Amino acid sequence: MCLFAALGLLAPRVILLLMWLFNSTFVMQPFAGFAVPNPILPVLGLVMLPTTTLGYCWATSAFGGVSSFSGLLVVASVIIDPGLIGNGRGAARR
Repeated sequence: MCLFAALGLLAPRVILLLMWLFNSTFVMQPFAGFAVPNPILPVLGLVMLPTTTLGYCWATSAFGGVSSFSGLLVVASVIIDPGLIGNGRGAARR
């Protein structure tokens, strides 16, 4: 059971890191218009909300921005990230 939790925590980070290494424009280009210097937001996304960062990068590269359908995917990834961090502790209490 602990192995599944570790995979759930590591998989989005590994995927985001590999995408950053092999296709850096996929990760860097969506954050180009923000006031914060460019590499800071992807690094924070890698550490804190990796699934949301992946969803946002995919939405901007595939759909040209966060629109209705891609916005739903980004919202779903925002909901998934705290669940990965919590490791289902709410279900274990019952």
